[in-house]
Amino acid sequence: MKTFTLDRGIPQANGFPESAQDAGIVTLTASELARKIQARELTSVQVVQAFAGQIARRNPDLNAIVLLDLDAALERALEADQALARGEVWGPLHGVPVTVKDTYATRGLRTTAGAAELADYIPEKDAVAVSLLRRAGAILLAKTNAATLAMDMQTTNVLFGTTNNPHDVTRTTGGSSGGCAAAVAAHLSPLSFGSDLAGSIRLPAAYTGVWGLRPTHGVVSMQGHIPPKPDETDGIKTMAVLGPLANSVGDLELALSVLAQSSPEDATVAPLRPRSTEPVAVAGLKIAYAEELGGMPVSAEIKQAMRQVVDALRAAGATVERAEPKDFSYQRTWETWGALVGMQGGYERSNLARRIGRFFAGKSVRDIPHQRRILDPITVEGYMQALTEQARQTNALERFLSGYDAWIVPVSSVPAFAHHKHSRTFGIFNVYDEPLLVDGKPVPYYNATQSYTSLFSVTEGPVVAMPVAQSSEGLPIGLQLVGRRFEDWHLLAVAKAMEPLLAGLKR
Repeated sequence: MKTFTLDRGIPQANGFPESAQDAGIVTLTASELARKIQARELTSVQVVQAFAGQIARRNPDLNAIVLLDLDAALERALEADQALARGEVWGPLHGVPVTVKDTYATRGLRTTAGAAELADYIPEKDAVAVSLLRRAGAILLAKTNAATLAMDMQTTNVLFGTTNNPHDVTRTTGGSSGGCAAAVAAHLSPLSFGSDLAGSIRLPAAYTGVWGLRPTHGVVSMQGHIPPKPDETDGIKTMAVLGPLANSVGDLELALSVLAQSSPEDATVAPLRPRSTEPVAVAGLKIAYAEELGGMPVSAEIKQAMRQVVDALRAAGATVERAEPKDFSYQRTWETWGALVGMQGGYERSNLARRIGRFFAGKSVRDIPHQRRILDPITVEGYMQALTEQARQTNALERFLSGYDAWIVPVSSVPAFAHHKHSRTFGIFNVYDEPLLVDGKPVPYYNATQSYTSLFSVTEGPVVAMPVAQSSEGLPIGLQLVGRRFEDWHLLAVAKAMEPLLAGLKR
């Protein structure tokens, strides 16, 4: 199987002169592409070639794509066109090219997760999510850059380097699914698939101005995702999810319909509540919002963007209230995130190593509530306490959300910031001691990037990252739309009803 990778060379832009038709193709949504391919208004081969050309032209500046499987994609596209000529439709994504984060195992294609020790790893089988995409007719065109082992709020690694923001290449895309977000924002891909433990779908979506979905935990199979490394026991049993990034809510719905299902490879996925056939209108919505949570600073521009959204919703007839759950503890939820990540993700680390690590890192994490407990000693009692606290806070949030269609809150303290250099490394991971500035005031890096997203990782319900405005510097501003557990379809319907309203605000 012939592949093109950035470290071995990809097709040059002069080999893909852009035509007016190609420019029109790459700006179509995945849903529109699927309709046009099945109606035989476009061929799958045309579509794959158009996106390959866009990658050749834009990717050198962005570094979003790290592997382009062009020959195999074109071969499969030709088969898709031939199938349609025979009256065969493979599925809802028939002939549509997609990209996946380089943390998804792909049969016969290198999968590195940005880690040097996996530089030459070639899986023998697909991740379950990739299998489901192929069965739905999707064509795997390329793989996108990721933070090392998906553990950074910026997208950079020693194998492929740093991914740049399409809106300003001096800015971060966020992480760890920054390659997915940049690819969608720059129309290198109509639909991309990332993963999220602390906000790795939501932060990149917000920083690049695209839509992202963190589904309810457990409704999409994680089998075949790295971490864990191949042949390593998977310690992350809560909070981590796979999900799509796209340029429309309709594409998020399409992607979820493909991924949120049981399969022969993984029958353990949980079912979503049924999708309603009743349309959702903005005028009938009841929405809560909060500009700031738990005292974590948020920039004035993000707060202003939220007020614009609130005003627009009210003007359209929605009931919108400033509200927060009274019996929900932000501090305990943040600390529970750290405890669970530390005990699950670091299950093999001895308590002696943890004590040593805490000695050296204690001062660094003192003001970072969601990291204070990452190096806690592992005990059965401590783990059960963390799970109990997770359930307590989840129940508190669910009680609050039962009175609303959704809750709007920030994604992060700031829009996309300039590439932020790490201060040191801990093993293979980057450590950031230098703060970010929020309206000129220093805020710890991890507080500014993870505080608003990690809360809802703990509570495990669905969250849509939605683009709502632009900053004074022309950078996207995104917000989170938080919904009730297993009611992903309703949350997406709410987002879809809001989509035209938000598009108007960005003009």
